[in-house]
Amino acid sequence: MQRNVRTSQTGRTALVAAVVTAVAAAPVFAKGPFARISPNAKDHLYRPGETAVVKVSVANAPGKGTVEAWADDGWTNVVWRSAFDLSKQTSVEATLTRQTPGSLRIHVKGGGVRERMDRIIFGVEQIEPFTPCPPDFDAYWRGELARLEREVPIAVEKTPAPKLDTPDHTAYYVSFATFNGGRIYGLLLVPKGEGRFPAMVNVPGAGPGTTTIFPSKKQLVRKGWITLLMNVHGIPLTGTNAEYHARYKKWFADYVTKAGEPRYQYVGYAESREAPFYHRTILGMTRAIDWLAKEPYADSSRFVYYGCSQGGGFGLYLTAMWGRFAKSLILCPNKCDMLAYRVGRQPGSSHIMNQRPEKAAAAEKNAPYHDNCNFARMIRTPVRMVYGTADDNCQTVGGIAAFNAIASKDKRLQLLPGVGHGWYVGTLGFEKWLFDLPPSAP
Repeated sequence: MQRNVRTSQTGRTALVAAVVTAVAAAPVFAKGPFARISPNAKDHLYRPGETAVVKVSVANAPGKGTVEAWADDGWTNVVWRSAFDLSKQTSVEATLTRQTPGSLRIHVKGGGVRERMDRIIFGVEQIEPFTPCPPDFDAYWRGELARLEREVPIAVEKTPAPKLDTPDHTAYYVSFATFNGGRIYGLLLVPKGEGRFPAMVNVPGAGPGTTTIFPSKKQLVRKGWITLLMNVHGIPLTGTNAEYHARYKKWFADYVTKAGEPRYQYVGYAESREAPFYHRTILGMTRAIDWLAKEPYADSSRFVYYGCSQGGGFGLYLTAMWGRFAKSLILCPNKCDMLAYRVGRQPGSSHIMNQRPEKAAAAEKNAPYHDNCNFARMIRTPVRMVYGTADDNCQTVGGIAAFNAIASKDKRLQLLPGVGHGWYVGTLGFEKWLFDLPPSAP
């Protein structure tokens, strides 16, 4: 069941947030005790200043043990706390409100119950980024793309990958040069036969990325469509899965471990605008898409983007930078509103800005150049975005801020109450929307 809620009446582009009921979206656990977080607004959406009544309950309760429940202001300040003995009761209610746009997070743990978190959101259409947009943001990135074209020949490599062919597609390994001697490696599936075909571009979520299992990812392969999938790591995709993962492990040790960071997304913010890992990746992928658009078998008027998590973040990066996608479907993007913690709101990527004190000022100066809220301001493409209210990996409110910043007049946000981080099965009809394109002009 879907319904539209609280359309903004402000002067900017109105937001229509489509949500599903909490019952439809809530995770289901087959065995054992589990917690339910049930706001009186099934869509989890409230106006600032509106009172929310949230019931925290335990299903399949074991009959003993103490459950802790608390709510915070979406970041560090606890605004309500309770505990209850399962031998006496299995639920508790909280009356909560927030005067400003943002969220309250409700947490449950203890008593043998699987720990859970969910959010209620206040003023969804009023949530704006706190991360500043540098005045030269657009000029900087356009200048970097122009500098890449001047200084680094694209040096395309395209190698047949017959083991990855499908009955309908011919497969290729592809790679493209980028800054610092790096390369962008990807997999390309081209429909067999003559003609000019539409294309879907994808970047995987964080981690090792995609390997030779690519054709089994059926949501990424469509008959009559080109698929270009690009990993963020500068390592070839050829060989077996075991060989690829060995290369990834070595790359991770060489790049991430030597940088003194736990993950590659964290590197470089205190050094310069160019040092963060994604800098050369964004630019290399942008030129890769442009290369594909010029190929004789590609219909550049019918390119779409589809990605989740890190891939959702690259959906914002690449939709802004390439600027010619017909549509983009972006699921729970990362790197949204990284500096929100400066005003007491949960940042979109808090871990990235956990810098040593002597590095913090420089990191805060450079981070806005990589914040997806600022890329969102460049987007004129039709966009659909999907987020779970319980997502604390690429946290929901930063993503809402990025969505509200998107300049496109054709945009829609789907919030899924009770759902955490990851792929959303079927994305509630948005895949059909994504691939439903008019035929190309003759």
